[in-house]
Amino acid sequence: MKKLAEWISIKKIAVAVGFAFFASMVPNWLLAFIARPSGDDYGYSAASHQTWLHTHSVIEVLRTGLETTDQMCQVWNGDWFSVFIFTLMPEVFVYRSFWIVPVFWTLAMIAATYYMVHEVFTNYFGLKWYEGGVVTLLILLMFYQWIPSSGIGMYWYVGVIHYMMPHVLAMLLIGFLLKYLRTDKFRYIIFSVLGMIAIGGSSYYSAFLVLFSYVLMFVIVKNKKRAGVFAFPTFAGMIALYFQVTAPGNAARVGGEQMGFSVGKAAFTIVEALWQGAVNVVNYGRETPLLFVLLFFVAVVAWECLSEAKLKFEFKYPVLWVGYMFGVYAAMYAPELYAATEVSGGPGTMEYLTFILTSVSSVIYVEGWILRKLELRHTLKRREIYHKCITVPAVFVCLVLCLVFRGNLKDSLFYSSCSYIASGQAADFKEQMESQERILRDDSIKEAYLCPTNPEQGPLMHMPVIKNPEAFTNRVVGNFYGKDMVTTTE
Repeated sequence: MKKLAEWISIKKIAVAVGFAFFASMVPNWLLAFIARPSGDDYGYSAASHQTWLHTHSVIEVLRTGLETTDQMCQVWNGDWFSVFIFTLMPEVFVYRSFWIVPVFWTLAMIAATYYMVHEVFTNYFGLKWYEGGVVTLLILLMFYQWIPSSGIGMYWYVGVIHYMMPHVLAMLLIGFLLKYLRTDKFRYIIFSVLGMIAIGGSSYYSAFLVLFSYVLMFVIVKNKKRAGVFAFPTFAGMIALYFQVTAPGNAARVGGEQMGFSVGKAAFTIVEALWQGAVNVVNYGRETPLLFVLLFFVAVVAWECLSEAKLKFEFKYPVLWVGYMFGVYAAMYAPELYAATEVSGGPGTMEYLTFILTSVSSVIYVEGWILRKLELRHTLKRREIYHKCITVPAVFVCLVLCLVFRGNLKDSLFYSSCSYIASGQAADFKEQMESQERILRDDSIKEAYLCPTNPEQGPLMHMPVIKNPEAFTNRVVGNFYGKDMVTTTE
């Protein structure tokens, strides 16, 4: 056991967690190559695709995208920046390029998460790159394996752009903020201004996340004059968000007068958001206890790493920090509660991811507070003792708990993806999509009769063409491929 404890290092744990995470993503990246656009993906980009087919001019496609954005902001959706990106779906330009969406945005999520964590662990705490890396990988493992909607997270272009893209930008902006505070380089403020404009035109959730982070950092930073530059990205984001909120399309979507501001409604939203947040924390624990096993492992690993860190940050107010983090998490419930309208799987996905981030932040802050107290009292134990007595046994405890809660492993995205591939349903879906596309891409056919698809989609996201040619999906698919009518044979 002594030799085993000496062999198992944080670096080897990081390698093992990295292998587990990337191995868990392999089936999803394989499925990326059979994933197809769906519903709104076609609707927002149909005009852009037809423009590309007729002109092969990027400038003309961009002009068409702006026209579509203006139209949608008037009648349906105020998210002007994300709507514009909707119009530039990869398949507008290149057939069968949809695989770029899940592959690129999962890699972007990995990079942005590491960038933010690395800035804290390596540049502020002076830890090794792999020590921040193992925390990053555990965050990503929790997020992707029990993501509420894999379609929103990877396989639905509109969902990915509307929710994942702004979240990736949010994590980069938090990293830029920390980078500016450390280096005083104004270019990070410029990057933040551009990023906040994009987020303000895309997502309430990510805008809240960054704005709450700015407020927190402004309170913490002692040099208020220096922190005053936060006003630039904050002001830019608020202006962009204002144009999103006041767009006529938002009012049309939720029923006009419901978009008006009411003090009573705002107060109700705050109370209800806090309540919903607390209820769902309990639900996470009851439905996915393995999630809390991994959070426990984050705490164990982070403690060992932090025990040798140069903790210049004071960690004075653990209760306030945890309370504020819970408030940030609860704020993710506010947009859907205030609008009081039906929502997709996107809000639940953002609530879940924010819960993971705020939980990890709370754990690290509380541990930092405890370690500072122990340092002041000269009772801090050596890292070697902690490693042998706590970290290594915790590895085996977590492995045992994985067996105890193995039902959660069957709920994981890895398991559902592997099952979907092994059952032959993925291959069946691929064959059916290719059969439909042979007809849709045939310019000599103006009335397309398609074979209906297998409803089994696994983790994929696809709104099928149905018998009714006036159905939304039928119409937008027809518009995208230039058909007079699209229906099914049954």
